[in-house]
Amino acid sequence: MNLDKRIKRKYHLENYDPAWIEKFEQIKNFLQLIFKEKALKIEHVGSTSIPGMKAKPIIDTLIVVEKIEDFSEEKKAMVDAGYKWGENYIAPNTLIFFKTSSDGSKTENIHVCEAGSPKERQFLVMRDFFRTFPEKAKEYANVKERSHLKHPDDYPAYRKAKSPFLQQIEQEAYIWHKNII
Repeated sequence: MNLDKRIKRKYHLENYDPAWIEKFEQIKNFLQLIFKEKALKIEHVGSTSIPGMKAKPIIDTLIVVEKIEDFSEEKKAMVDAGYKWGENYIAPNTLIFFKTSSDGSKTENIHVCEAGSPKERQFLVMRDFFRTFPEKAKEYANVKERSHLKHPDDYPAYRKAKSPFLQQIEQEAYIWHKNII
Protein backbone atom coordinates (compact mmCIF):
# COMPACT_ATOMS: atom_id res chain seq x y z
CA MET A 1 0.00 0.00 0.00
CA ASN A 2 1.28 3.43 -0.94
CA LEU A 3 1.60 6.01 1.82
CA ASP A 4 0.09 8.78 -0.31
CA LYS A 5 -2.99 10.20 1.50
CA ARG A 6 -4.30 11.62 -1.79
CA ILE A 7 -4.90 8.27 -3.49
CA LYS A 8 -8.58 7.44 -3.93
CA ARG A 9 -9.35 4.15 -2.26
CA LYS A 10 -12.24 2.26 -0.78
CA TYR A 11 -12.74 2.14 2.96
CA HIS A 12 -15.58 1.20 5.25
CA LEU A 13 -16.98 2.05 8.66
CA GLU A 14 -18.07 -0.44 11.28
CA ASN A 15 -20.07 -0.13 14.48
CA TYR A 16 -17.98 -0.02 17.64
CA ASP A 17 -16.48 -3.39 18.51
CA PRO A 18 -15.23 -4.02 22.09
CA ALA A 19 -12.74 -6.48 20.57
CA TRP A 20 -10.80 -3.43 19.35
CA ILE A 21 -9.60 -2.93 22.95
CA GLU A 22 -8.32 -6.49 23.11
CA LYS A 23 -6.62 -6.09 19.73
CA PHE A 24 -4.93 -2.91 20.97
CA GLU A 25 -3.67 -4.73 24.09
CA GLN A 26 -2.09 -7.41 21.88
CA ILE A 27 -0.45 -4.72 19.72
CA LYS A 28 0.76 -2.85 22.81
CA ASN A 29 2.34 -6.00 24.29
CA PHE A 30 4.12 -6.66 20.99
CA LEU A 31 5.33 -3.05 20.71
CA GLN A 32 6.69 -3.10 24.27
CA LEU A 33 8.90 -6.01 23.28
CA ILE A 34 10.17 -4.13 20.21
CA PHE A 35 10.59 -0.57 21.53
CA LYS A 36 11.40 -1.49 25.16
CA GLU A 37 12.40 1.55 27.24
CA LYS A 38 12.37 3.84 24.19
CA ALA A 39 8.55 3.77 24.38
CA LEU A 40 7.69 6.29 27.07
CA LYS A 41 3.97 5.56 26.49
CA ILE A 42 1.93 3.32 24.23
CA GLU A 43 -1.65 4.52 23.85
CA HIS A 44 -4.76 3.43 21.97
CA VAL A 45 -5.90 6.47 19.93
CA GLY A 46 -8.23 7.24 17.06
CA SER A 47 -11.86 6.28 16.65
CA THR A 48 -11.43 2.63 17.67
CA SER A 49 -10.36 3.89 21.11
CA ILE A 50 -13.69 5.71 21.68
CA PRO A 51 -16.42 3.50 23.19
CA GLY A 52 -19.49 3.51 20.96
CA MET A 53 -17.74 5.23 18.04
CA LYS A 54 -18.35 4.03 14.51
CA ALA A 55 -14.93 3.69 12.88
CA LYS A 56 -12.81 2.29 10.14
CA PRO A 57 -11.63 -1.00 11.72
CA ILE A 58 -8.03 0.16 11.91
CA ILE A 59 -6.38 0.08 15.32
CA ASP A 60 -4.42 3.32 15.78
CA THR A 61 -1.64 3.14 18.34
CA LEU A 62 0.55 5.98 19.53
CA ILE A 63 4.10 5.32 20.71
CA VAL A 64 5.57 8.33 22.48
CA VAL A 65 9.36 8.50 22.41
CA GLU A 66 11.85 11.00 23.77
CA LYS A 67 13.27 11.78 20.31
CA ILE A 68 12.75 10.48 16.79
CA GLU A 69 15.92 8.62 15.88
CA ASP A 70 16.99 6.02 13.35
CA PHE A 71 15.20 3.13 15.13
CA SER A 72 16.95 0.72 12.72
CA GLU A 73 16.59 -2.32 15.02
CA GLU A 74 12.94 -1.50 15.69
CA LYS A 75 12.22 -0.94 11.99
CA LYS A 76 13.77 -4.31 11.13
CA ALA A 77 11.73 -6.07 13.81
CA MET A 78 8.53 -4.38 12.64
CA VAL A 79 9.20 -5.25 8.98
CA ASP A 80 9.97 -8.84 10.00
CA ALA A 81 6.56 -8.90 11.74
CA GLY A 82 4.78 -7.80 8.54
CA TYR A 83 4.65 -4.03 8.94
CA LYS A 84 5.59 -1.38 6.40
CA TRP A 85 6.80 2.02 7.49
CA GLY A 86 7.23 5.63 6.43
CA GLU A 87 8.58 8.88 7.80
CA ASN A 88 6.82 12.21 8.34
CA TYR A 89 3.46 10.86 7.13
CA ILE A 90 1.26 12.56 9.72
CA ALA A 91 3.64 15.35 10.70
CA PRO A 92 7.35 16.23 10.71
CA ASN A 93 9.50 14.11 13.04
CA THR A 94 7.11 11.18 13.09
CA LEU A 95 7.19 7.58 11.95
CA ILE A 96 4.30 5.38 10.94
CA PHE A 97 4.20 1.62 10.80
CA PHE A 98 1.17 -0.01 9.25
CA LYS A 99 -0.13 -3.47 8.57
CA THR A 100 -2.51 -4.51 5.83
CA SER A 101 -4.81 -7.46 5.31
CA SER A 102 -4.74 -9.76 2.29
CA ASP A 103 -7.10 -7.41 0.39
CA GLY A 104 -4.67 -4.50 0.91
CA SER A 105 -6.77 -2.60 3.46
CA LYS A 106 -5.06 -1.26 6.55
CA THR A 107 -5.64 -3.05 9.84
CA GLU A 108 -3.19 -1.16 12.07
CA ASN A 109 -1.44 2.20 12.22
CA ILE A 110 1.40 2.62 14.69
CA HIS A 111 2.27 6.31 15.04
CA VAL A 112 5.59 7.23 16.64
CA CYS A 113 5.76 10.81 17.94
CA GLU A 114 8.06 12.76 20.19
CA ALA A 115 7.00 13.55 23.75
CA GLY A 116 5.46 17.00 23.95
CA SER A 117 4.94 17.25 20.19
CA PRO A 118 1.77 18.79 18.73
CA LYS A 119 0.75 15.41 17.26
CA GLU A 120 1.07 13.64 20.63
CA ARG A 121 -1.10 16.34 22.17
CA GLN A 122 -3.65 16.16 19.36
CA PHE A 123 -4.00 12.37 19.53
CA LEU A 124 -4.46 12.30 23.30
CA VAL A 125 -6.60 15.42 23.78
CA MET A 126 -9.01 14.43 21.02
CA ARG A 127 -9.33 10.88 22.33
CA ASP A 128 -9.91 12.04 25.89
CA PHE A 129 -12.41 14.71 24.78
CA PHE A 130 -14.52 12.22 22.83
CA ARG A 131 -14.38 9.72 25.72
CA THR A 132 -15.51 12.42 28.14
CA PHE A 133 -18.27 13.80 25.90
CA PRO A 134 -20.08 10.85 24.27
CA GLU A 135 -22.59 13.24 22.67
CA LYS A 136 -19.69 14.83 20.74
CA ALA A 137 -18.49 11.36 19.75
CA LYS A 138 -21.99 10.58 18.44
CA GLU A 139 -22.02 13.86 16.51
CA TYR A 140 -18.66 12.95 14.97
CA ALA A 141 -19.91 9.45 14.11
CA ASN A 142 -22.83 11.05 12.27
CA VAL A 143 -20.47 13.33 10.34
CA LYS A 144 -18.38 10.30 9.39
CA GLU A 145 -21.44 8.38 8.19
CA ARG A 146 -22.66 11.30 6.05
CA SER A 147 -19.16 11.77 4.61
CA HIS A 148 -18.90 8.07 3.83
CA LEU A 149 -22.28 8.06 2.06
CA LYS A 150 -21.13 10.95 -0.14
CA HIS A 151 -17.64 9.55 -0.82
CA PRO A 152 -17.65 5.73 -0.41
CA ASP A 153 -14.75 5.14 -2.81
CA ASP A 154 -12.76 8.30 -2.25
CA TYR A 155 -10.95 8.37 1.06
CA PRO A 156 -9.32 11.81 0.49
CA ALA A 157 -12.75 13.35 -0.21
CA TYR A 158 -14.12 11.62 2.92
CA ARG A 159 -11.33 13.15 5.02
CA LYS A 160 -11.88 16.57 3.49
CA ALA A 161 -15.63 16.41 4.17
CA LYS A 162 -14.98 15.68 7.88
CA SER A 163 -12.33 18.36 8.23
CA PRO A 164 -14.48 21.41 9.16
CA PHE A 165 -16.18 19.49 11.96
CA LEU A 166 -12.88 18.14 13.26
CA GLN A 167 -11.24 21.58 13.21
CA GLN A 168 -14.10 23.01 15.26
CA ILE A 169 -14.14 20.10 17.71
CA GLU A 170 -10.36 20.25 18.09
CA GLN A 171 -10.60 23.84 19.27
CA GLU A 172 -13.30 22.86 21.78
CA ALA A 173 -11.16 19.95 22.95
CA TYR A 174 -8.08 22.13 23.51
CA ILE A 175 -10.11 24.66 25.50
CA TRP A 176 -11.59 21.83 27.57
CA HIS A 177 -8.16 20.30 28.12
CA LYS A 178 -6.63 23.62 29.15
CA ASN A 179 -9.37 24.06 31.78
CA ILE A 180 -8.83 20.63 33.35
CA ILE A 181 -5.04 20.69 33.68
